[in-house]
Amino acid sequence: MKRVVIATLLLASIPAFAQQTETTTTNPAPAPVAAPAPQPAAAPDDARLADIVKIVKSGISEGLIAEQIKQSGLSYKLTMNDLLYLKQNGVQDSVIAALLATKTADEPKPAPPAETVYNELLLVKGWGPLKKEHPGRLVMKGDTFSWIDGSDPKENFEFQVPGLEKIWFTCQSQTAGDVCYQINFQIVKGPRYSFRDVSRATGANATVKAIMEKLRADYPRAPFGPNDH
Repeated sequence: MKRVVIATLLLASIPAFAQQTETTTTNPAPAPVAAPAPQPAAAPDDARLADIVKIVKSGISEGLIAEQIKQSGLSYKLTMNDLLYLKQNGVQDSVIAALLATKTADEPKPAPPAETVYNELLLVKGWGPLKKEHPGRLVMKGDTFSWIDGSDPKENFEFQVPGLEKIWFTCQSQTAGDVCYQINFQIVKGPRYSFRDVSRATGANATVKAIMEKLRADYPRAPFGPNDH
């Protein structure tokens, strides 16, 4: 009789066990979320940057490092890999900026402004019986005029277009029209300089005309005034 009771109890427990097993099977535990893969370390294109990283990690202040980079005379042209490498290694923005600023060190410098030399001129000083004429040449470089006296270096001088109050011709009336043989420069609150074409006697004025044409082309807002006679 006992065996019958035990068998009956075992048979009765089978459905409950099966239901429990089914429930467990249909609701599995959530799988653990995988951690994101670490970003691979960047390798610099410029191997010299490894030394910069070493110096930064040594504890030297960023200001001193940046100043040393400026004074080194070395040029760095940072690529995207270089920038990523520097940032991953904790290099400060001021140090990176100093590196970027060196890229112009080896770039070709602009050529100095060309000189334009005007020969065949006389520097006119004084008026009336005290008037003197010095031969020489006028050199224009950028916005600066330099008079190179043909006889006395002590008579050399310079003046600049931005410092002029007035630029004008002195002309002579002729049947065919005015011939402007002299160009004049009045310095603001300063002296007046007058340069005469040496070919005035033959009616030519190519040199003074060339000076005025150059000024009008390069400095259209210069203080050009009316001619005098």
